[in-house]
Amino acid sequence: MFIHNIIKSSESILESIHDGIAIADSEENVIYVNEANYRITGIQASEFLGKKVSEVVPGSHIPQVLTTGSKLIGIKTRVNDRDVISNIVPFVYNGKVEGAVSIFRDISEIRELNQKLKDAKSTIKHLYEELDFLTAADSNIVVGNNNAMIQTLKTSQKASRVSSTVLLQGESGTGKEVIARFIHKHGTRAEKPFITVNCAAIPESLLESELFGYEDGAFTGAKKGGRPGMFELADTGTIFLDEIGDMDFHLQAKLLRVLQSREIMRVGGTRQKKIDVRVIAATNKNLIQMVQENTFREDLYYRLAVIKILIPSLRERKEDVHLYIQNAVNKIGKRLGKNVSVTPRAIKLLTEYSYPGNIRELENIMEVCLVSDEDGIIDINDLPENVFQIKKELKHNINLSFNEFPSLSEVEALILRKAIESYKSKADIAKNLKISRSTLYRKLKEYGLEKELKE
Repeated sequence: MFIHNIIKSSESILESIHDGIAIADSEENVIYVNEANYRITGIQASEFLGKKVSEVVPGSHIPQVLTTGSKLIGIKTRVNDRDVISNIVPFVYNGKVEGAVSIFRDISEIRELNQKLKDAKSTIKHLYEELDFLTAADSNIVVGNNNAMIQTLKTSQKASRVSSTVLLQGESGTGKEVIARFIHKHGTRAEKPFITVNCAAIPESLLESELFGYEDGAFTGAKKGGRPGMFELADTGTIFLDEIGDMDFHLQAKLLRVLQSREIMRVGGTRQKKIDVRVIAATNKNLIQMVQENTFREDLYYRLAVIKILIPSLRERKEDVHLYIQNAVNKIGKRLGKNVSVTPRAIKLLTEYSYPGNIRELENIMEVCLVSDEDGIIDINDLPENVFQIKKELKHNINLSFNEFPSLSEVEALILRKAIESYKSKADIAKNLKISRSTLYRKLKEYGLEKELKE
């Protein structure tokens, strides 16, 4: 009667609980199951009620609780091919066990919830990484839409979390030092020194002493008391070895030893000194080809290229050139105290330029424009001759008169004329322009160029 009163007074609460609930009396008869019981076990309440617990659920631990009067927590039971985990608690009245209640949950639901939690944590982690990725770049880095550059920055971000050696590869002016500083700034050594060494700018005879330092009297003109090298100055921090492909072959062997032993010896010295330096190297040369030509040590290459990061040229980031232009205008304008805008047609022309000097050249072009600007607006006539030459060549070759950037049809006609001059047959033209022959015939007819092709 005691248990029935409890059930009656609490039934609305019991039915609202998501977990399954089963209550048995002191005789092991099932006297109550809630709606969640059917959802979890797949067994109707009518098949439970009035029957012995062991009859409906073989292996149930409710009889044990009724006998001992002690609760059981986290017990695994199998109910109708379902694995459930139960907490079983006795009902005690006037010192006597009057029954027991089992509160249970499908283990698969728990696993599913755990998986959802893991997925949520993974999503949150990914979103934090994306947020960090988008906010981490300083004013020297543009996060645009170019997939190759996005991958470069993501790899750089991953590299910042470890201390492995990094090799940055890319053309001159692509921003290798900017990426190196990005890696250092967002790593555990951010508050430690960042030392830059341009291996191409220092004479071979001096590079060794610059890198490793020298002792007193090591050579004629040596500073009294000696001097620490760049590796010592970078201790606990990062050393950036730019233009590593220009390092003399014999000095490469000494650098390899430093990378292997993490020790340096000053020129003229007799003892090794332990150092803790993260090495980031950069080059615009093909080191693999240099290895094959025996001008760069293979073992050093593999020591340097633990993490390889390729920085795309600016001409490979055409879709983001306008962002680099704006970034350069903002940065240089702030330094010069000028507020300048660039017209859309000037941006079009700047986008078509090939930038052999990459970002460094783009920034130089924009600085020239800002320095000479008088009206706060950079238009096509304000651009340097080497950029403006594109338009002049187009005008000359197409033999058209236009005041602004050429139309798409004008550019197509120019490309077709150039192709006719360069290739002997329609098949070669179609192949190199990556279009079908039918498209080529249609374009030639459209621009009246079919007679210019001799075949």
